[in-house]
Amino acid sequence: MPRLPLFRLLLCTSLFGGQQPSKAEGNEDTEVWRKVAMYLSKEAQIDLQDLPSPEDPAGRRERAFCAAVVNLDQQPLSESRLDDVESRLKALLAEADNDEIGRASRFLLGRIAQIYRSKPDLLQAADYFRGLLEQSGPGRWADAARVKLAVLTLYVLPGDSPSERIAWVEAQLLKTQDPITLRDLHRVAARAVMFYNLSPADALKHLLAADEFGGLSGTPGADQLVQIGELAWDTGQVDLAAKYYERLRSEYPQDPRIYLMDQRRAGNPVPHRTEALHGR
Repeated sequence: MPRLPLFRLLLCTSLFGGQQPSKAEGNEDTEVWRKVAMYLSKEAQIDLQDLPSPEDPAGRRERAFCAAVVNLDQQPLSESRLDDVESRLKALLAEADNDEIGRASRFLLGRIAQIYRSKPDLLQAADYFRGLLEQSGPGRWADAARVKLAVLTLYVLPGDSPSERIAWVEAQLLKTQDPITLRDLHRVAARAVMFYNLSPADALKHLLAADEFGGLSGTPGADQLVQIGELAWDTGQVDLAAKYYERLRSEYPQDPRIYLMDQRRAGNPVPHRTEALHGR
């Protein structure tokens, strides 16, 4: 079952990036969040059960959200456990829907509907994510939801043509200044252009913009270099293609696709993009 990578990012040393826990630095609540961030959810659950109940309302609200996150991160994750987590998050959302915890709860409810359930409810997930975009509030939850909703809009939700779906994603680029969100929106837009066999030049434009932000490593980083090189070759930009082929060789010297690129540059037959394929 899915884990909680976003929370690893946002909850490493405090409840939310830039916001301190309700108690003093280094307290037991912070230690629980730290263990969640370190994939020690069993240990976090044990610690959480041993903690005294907070006296202040803000502390109790934070603790309730923490309990929901820890419960969601337990494996195996059953439908009954999901029912319990969903009930906890809905209660937090009903109590206050536009503070940091309310917005985080809305986002997690969207993710439960999208990927955690054995039978996903993607329309409901989209409603949760759309709610975060429509209601301004604290935290990076709108930006996180923006990327998730972009993927649903591109491939799942009923309605527009591929070009109109991609145009919706491109419009989201103007509504955020978060560099990671901008990079990821460019990447999902590029992938959709390739999936729908639209203009390679448009896909290349988005991937070049994503590359300016950097931050990718491992397989995603190598894949992006390959895609840019291949799209540059498709659009006749041989020098640009060579630049990214050499970056792949330098940054990922064991990547087997280097051989394919060398064959192409040598003029030998290699697979090429066709209308029968969904992109590169």
